[in-house]
Amino acid sequence: MGEVTEPSSQEQETGPPLQGERQTRLSGAWTALVIGVVVLVVILVFILQNLQSVEVYFLFLHGHLPLAVALLFAMVLGAVVVLTFGAFRILQLRLVARRARRQDKQASPPVE
Repeated sequence: MGEVTEPSSQEQETGPPLQGERQTRLSGAWTALVIGVVVLVVILVFILQNLQSVEVYFLFLHGHLPLAVALLFAMVLGAVVVLTFGAFRILQLRLVARRARRQDKQASPPVE
């Protein structure tokens, strides 16, 4: 019938987990929020330590920006390029999978 599993070492010490002790979506969101705040603090420190102005040229645009802002713009532009290529690759793989599923449905006769 049912499979009997051995309790983990943590369960042996403290008993089975109580309702709400398991990892939930809310705990995952809380962890992501904490990590996001830490990353923002690190970025803020980076910006405050790199305020010297630099001359920036990009295609036909040029101007003066704080070094940290110029580097952050470059990082964001790089992330947008990577996300764009990744999104197109995911779409391509989904189309291939959809075509394969359609061919499998057409090739196999219905089972009665």
